[in-house]
Amino acid sequence: MSTSKRKHTKNKSQSKRDVSARQLVVEQRITQLGSQKKNESGKAKFPYCTKRLLLAFARFIDNPHCYSGQLHDLYYCQSTVYGLQKRQRETCVKVMVAMCCDLEVETHQIGKPQLDYMDTITHQTIMRNYEACWGEPISEKRYYHAIKLFKMADFLVIDAVYLQDRDLLANLDLKDEDLPRVYSKPAYKTVTQKFINVFGLDNDEDVKKSKLRSIANRMKKGLKTLWVRYEAFSDAYVWKKRQRAIMTRTDTTTQQPCERYPQGREVKSSIFGGNYTTEH
Repeated sequence: MSTSKRKHTKNKSQSKRDVSARQLVVEQRITQLGSQKKNESGKAKFPYCTKRLLLAFARFIDNPHCYSGQLHDLYYCQSTVYGLQKRQRETCVKVMVAMCCDLEVETHQIGKPQLDYMDTITHQTIMRNYEACWGEPISEKRYYHAIKLFKMADFLVIDAVYLQDRDLLANLDLKDEDLPRVYSKPAYKTVTQKFINVFGLDNDEDVKKSKLRSIANRMKKGLKTLWVRYEAFSDAYVWKKRQRAIMTRTDTTTQQPCERYPQGREVKSSIFGGNYTTEH
């Protein structure tokens, strides 16, 4: 009787009984990427604290209602009735893994810390990270759709960056070919605190130690996490540094500061747990 009792499905652990093959493969790959010994290059793609974050998010594939429904803003971002399909949830997890290969654990910014400031990265770089992590390319349509889902759920903030190649001279009588050229750079990308708070890892001792080690290693190398942007001032451009992405915006009608939501819209919460609007 004891043998049959051990084999009964009710006595199996919850994790082994509920985890699908699809989620298990993703979790195993995340564990491999976050391990120095198991990774092919001999170097982990991200620290332990980021690995724990990604493993926690991977549960979203099988169970979109995990963490007391705190991921519903992502699950119901397209429809308040029908949530994301399982393959869409898997794509979201995989894209987040690709972004977290360049995630700064202190500020949750996505980029490359440099000696003077933090450099931004392109979406093409993240797509290359995706291919390196998962051994398969991702189409632009599928990738940008996942990015849109994260923005709609307010889990990712992206700010455009526009620079000018040289100062505007006092002499405005310039030919068209002599005018300063305004161009864009890779946008500022930040994983929001709202997403980080879902998994409740801030009080985990191992996670805190891992964050402190990562910050100490960065500071030892003298790398900075400050973002730099140009801002118009009179007839010149000046450097300004900022620590995080702009989280508030000014209402165009009332000229009062308001909370920033994807595309600058204020969206009321839904009784179904989502916050999707047709304008998105």
